Amino acid sequence: MKFWQRLVILCSSAFITLTVLYYYTDDGLYENPHINHARLVEPNYWPVKHFSMEQDASMCHFQHTATSRSNISTYDVYQQTDFNLHPDGSYEMPTAPPDFPSRVDHELEQLEVIVVPHSHNDPGWLKTVDEYYVDQTKHILTNMVNKLTDYPNMTFIWAETVYFSMWWNELEDAVKVHVRRLVRRGQLEIVLGGWVMPDEASTHYVSVIDQLLEGHQWMWENLGVKPENSWSIDPFGYSGTMPYLWKKAGMENMVIQRVHQAIKGSLISKNSLEFMWRQYWDTKGANDILCHVMPYMLYSIKYTCGPNRFICLLFDFRQVPNEYSESRAKGITSENLEKQAKYLYEQYRKKSYLYKYNTILVPLGDDFRFDYEVEWDQQYTNYGKLMNYMNNRRDWKINVRFGTLKDYFEHMKQQKASKMYYRKDKGLPVLSGDFFPYSDRNNEYWTGYYTTRPFDKRFSRDVQNQIQAADTLNTVAYAYFKKWRMPTRDHYFKYATFLQQARRSLGLFLHHDAITGTSKEYVVVDYETQLLQAYNATQSVMQMTIQSLLSKGKVESPLVFRPETVRRHFSEQPRKQTIEVQEEGTRVVLFNPLAQFRREVIHLHVSTDHLIIKNDKLQVIPCQVNPIWDESLIVSNVKFEVVFIAELAPFSITPFMLFKTDEFDHNNVFPSKISVYNTETLIVPPEVRFPQSRPRKDNFHPIVMENEKIKLVFKPTNGGLQYIIEKATGNKTDIGLEFLAYKSQGSGAYLFYPSSEAKPAFYINNIPVIRVIEGPLMSRLEVLFQPYLQHSVQLYSHPELQASGVRIANTINIKMLKEKEIIMRMKTDIHSKDSSYYTDQNGFQMIKRKTNKNVRIEANYYPMTSTAFLDDEHRRLTLHSSQSHGVASLESGWLEVMLDRQTIYDDNRGLQESIEDIKEVTLDFLLLLEKRNHLSKQQEAHYALPSLLSTSLNDLLQQPVMIYFSLVDSNIFQHTLLPLGSALPCDTTVVSFRSLSTANLAYNGTSLILHRRGYNCDFPAPGLQCAVTDRSMSLASLLKDFPVGSLRETTLTHLYDKATVDIHSPLGLSPMEIVTYHIRW
Repeated sequence: MKFWQRLVILCSSAFITLTVLYYYTDDGLYENPHINHARLVEPNYWPVKHFSMEQDASMCHFQHTATSRSNISTYDVYQQTDFNLHPDGSYEMPTAPPDFPSRVDHELEQLEVIVVPHSHNDPGWLKTVDEYYVDQTKHILTNMVNKLTDYPNMTFIWAETVYFSMWWNELEDAVKVHVRRLVRRGQLEIVLGGWVMPDEASTHYVSVIDQLLEGHQWMWENLGVKPENSWSIDPFGYSGTMPYLWKKAGMENMVIQRVHQAIKGSLISKNSLEFMWRQYWDTKGANDILCHVMPYMLYSIKYTCGPNRFICLLFDFRQVPNEYSESRAKGITSENLEKQAKYLYEQYRKKSYLYKYNTILVPLGDDFRFDYEVEWDQQYTNYGKLMNYMNNRRDWKINVRFGTLKDYFEHMKQQKASKMYYRKDKGLPVLSGDFFPYSDRNNEYWTGYYTTRPFDKRFSRDVQNQIQAADTLNTVAYAYFKKWRMPTRDHYFKYATFLQQARRSLGLFLHHDAITGTSKEYVVVDYETQLLQAYNATQSVMQMTIQSLLSKGKVESPLVFRPETVRRHFSEQPRKQTIEVQEEGTRVVLFNPLAQFRREVIHLHVSTDHLIIKNDKLQVIPCQVNPIWDESLIVSNVKFEVVFIAELAPFSITPFMLFKTDEFDHNNVFPSKISVYNTETLIVPPEVRFPQSRPRKDNFHPIVMENEKIKLVFKPTNGGLQYIIEKATGNKTDIGLEFLAYKSQGSGAYLFYPSSEAKPAFYINNIPVIRVIEGPLMSRLEVLFQPYLQHSVQLYSHPELQASGVRIANTINIKMLKEKEIIMRMKTDIHSKDSSYYTDQNGFQMIKRKTNKNVRIEANYYPMTSTAFLDDEHRRLTLHSSQSHGVASLESGWLEVMLDRQTIYDDNRGLQESIEDIKEVTLDFLLLLEKRNHLSKQQEAHYALPSLLSTSLNDLLQQPVMIYFSLVDSNIFQHTLLPLGSALPCDTTVVSFRSLSTANLAYNGTSLILHRRGYNCDFPAPGLQCAVTDRSMSLASLLKDFPVGSLRETTLTHLYDKATVDIHSPLGLSPMEIVTYHIRW
């Protein structure tokens, strides 16, 4: 070979090598040297804590054996139901024969009819809660007292404590005595008794319990009432979690209404409109509750007397001058009495045909009924005449009377017991599952509200987190003040005032026309204003308690701690404050609201990159500095993001110090590397120290982010996550993340009604700019679909728990996108069996879903409060969320979540408005890919359990660290508060650790609610920061530092005592169960 040929080969080889190196380093396919450095220093600063990883045999046994022995599963019912329509748009349902009861082949049995007057009062919908109260509700309740006194055999039921408390505060003591007398006489029954009648799709069980406790405590304190029956007639579908909570609170029976009409038909065909509702995982039925399903479309008089709504309208006797009414009623006279009574009798008999026992419930009321005195007189007088006539017709064998839910269930159970005694009946069927989605007519599905107004859904979850944290700090502060023998009354009154306002504001927002996003726009503003007040109130409590606890009560004022994240306006997102780093030091304190240890990367915005961070032992700890962007491609030189690892004990308050330095500390501060794609522009001020890659306008190579565990590969054109590679095995899982949009053809606040399949969401001339930062602790990719969406994917290198998941944040504003419903869809190669997948119910449990290819897209959408996952024999892909959404899996391996929606139509469900008050919102998710320990057949059970790793990561997402800072330099705050003597195991969480108050806001004991979450033993759990199990755990070891006086186990809302507890005995919680304690210090 000639010399020039050798030279050409050598030069070509060098060129290829340099090219490969150039592309690899620019695209992040190298391993960042900072990551290697962090691996070397990590053990020196964060020594590994060793927790018991021994699996709990009882939990692993539970996972394989805990299956309810139910007759009916709603999972099967939805698959087996024919959704056929009548010409008028109503669903086909079984009914009594046309000549029933005139011609029957057996003698009719005695029929008991309980007519229950009621008034459904929405705490906000077309008017604000205050407007409704002034205009109607206060008159309803005042009339109730007067008319129930005038008519001793008339009855009334009431559900919403929020309104009752507003009215009660205006009453004279003599009237209050009279109301209590009506309750004792059984004329007035408080049903459900929560602060509101909550939505059941979008609400988290933590806040549902909180508002139920608030309502029940108020009712007991003021009326001496312990609700026995639940009345939930207006939520748009029903969760399987609520029956469990109602039962735990001491209720035995429940009534529901808005179940898919075709599903009601299926239940009727099984003679199962009344059933015992059982949890899928409850093998013994210990938590069963009797449920009555109202059979017809609505709870108004038009739909409650029987199947013929036109005849029912003959028996709505309300006639108010100048008021429009559908009613066709005429007053009952001696001339029409027999004819009208026969009409009503036949309807009652036809309704009774649908139930097993000869007792029927006939609600008499509607929204905001009985607000005029004359209606009480009209309904009572005319029904009285009809009742007297029917009851005296012995050939009809009927007894009709006014009553309450208690009257109905008592009589129904007597009949049931009698039939079972004579072996004429086997009792009520047992049902497991839920009732989503809901449709009332015309194959129109109420699945849009799962996502409507996501800004407010996220806002409410933020307030929930704040209340949980503030409640815990308030309780810790009270206990420590008792321990330190310091005065508590004034402190407690101040904190309790803030907290009561906060939890009542959040409780109000759980109303089924609030968190659902289905109120008028100006009413939404009222809700948001109250949520903002709650948010600020809880921050005030945390400021005061943190300062008091760290100073041991020595420094009460002025307040020197400020929240790191603030909300300036009810319509704006929370914003991080830029912390001024001082030479003499700026103190940052972190509160861990979890009862487990957590080692977590903390993110702060600071004023300089010339800084060092010291922990509570004043050791310098390494940190990473990231750019903050002034504009999409311009890096700020006055604001920076600093991230560092903090190790926090359970319920601890831990201080860190930030010091400004003259020189940049290269040994402990690591600036991240910046890369940008699909642009030629990147402006980085010369004085900042971020390494940069050359901007890449035309990039055809995949973009990669990785840590020791996984490698993420993104599309170079749009930044979509293509697949995840597990480094230990090399296994690849397709993700195929993309953003699409459904175009509406009639969607509204309630209904989702797309015109076709989803199409690409953003039609833009240029492909989006992609920004990537990489550093030793974390890397982040951001895709700018301006002006609609900023999509961020974040991958941590440390600690191991956080490094297992992928954080996704979508900051979205679709103000300019009309008639669009935006989704994030993942097309994975997970072989989900039969297009089945799982969604959570209120953050409490997972339930199986299956896509029905015979119905439209909207009929296959389900609510996700915090979690959804796909799995097969080898893998599971879980998506956690910080807010509730609608989700679907339209094909095997697909998972889509609706992000936001803008509708220009009213969907004819009463709101009379479209949804166009769009606000920018950041929606946070966490993606977790897990490989099973061994090959596993997909289970046939209709529920599933998350892994412990999934549960732990979700805890970090749902209960974030609370961050406060102070510019005041004082060593009095430089110590860590460690309230708990030990940490709870991973599967057990503190639902609530709050102080109870009397009506005068005096301390009334402490509520401790624990929940042991079930988990799946088939998945590895790397990096856990808690023990898998701890059989020796007791409340004595947990509350070692607290002056416990007395301890009792109670029902969920503390209305009934269950047992006195030995504080030293092991907790012994059963899987999935909630246990409640009442403590006095």
